[in-house]
Amino acid sequence: MKTAAITMAILALSGILYAQQIDPCLEYLKKPTEDGYRTARRHLDSLLSQNSDDRQARLYSAYVDQAHLAGQLNRLYEIRDSLEGRQLFGLGNLMLETGEFQKAVAIYQRLNDQMPRWSCPWRHKGEALFWLGDLAEAEQSLLKAVEMRPSHYDAWVWLARVQKNMGKRKEALASIKKAFQNKGRDVEDPEAEIVSGDDLKLLDEILRLNGVKPKKMEAERQKITAAGAGDNSR
Repeated sequence: MKTAAITMAILALSGILYAQQIDPCLEYLKKPTEDGYRTARRHLDSLLSQNSDDRQARLYSAYVDQAHLAGQLNRLYEIRDSLEGRQLFGLGNLMLETGEFQKAVAIYQRLNDQMPRWSCPWRHKGEALFWLGDLAEAEQSLLKAVEMRPSHYDAWVWLARVQKNMGKRKEALASIKKAFQNKGRDVEDPEAEIVSGDDLKLLDEILRLNGVKPKKMEAERQKITAAGAGDNSR
């Protein structure tokens, strides 16, 4: 296991004495079981209760929890055929958040096949494909998302990002304009979908890509962002 290998390497630098103190953690990382996780967790909690500033214990705590989460996700992925709808979508989102992009794409594709008019799996599959470097497929997935829900703010943002990276400057500008037109008007909270300020940074990048001069940047930015500022109702 990759996590165990990293931990062992750090332990070699940390000294044998500390390695002896966290034996339950090593045992769990070598052979992950639920009982092993609970034992390792109790041991680490005990160390931290004695010294809350124990940085090594905090580090190993992160390794153990990460390994436990990875194991849980793998088990859920193995039974993915028994999951449907939002359960399957939630698993796909966890795979996306933990960098398991290929698995995320497979899950979102299944949802696309089952519920083709649901825009969210199309949007999230587009993001996963973006991180995999498949920009053409990412664009197609995101285009499908906004086709299914034209007000899908974060799908427009991701579409603009993908098109910018593809060198499609005019298309990217049109998409980011659509994003701001729908910001605050979609059924989802924009702040929950896109990191605050990321859409503005992307807008500036796209404006520069389209040849907007620095002196005109603020005016262009204001004109585009004002398009969606008049109605924040959902």
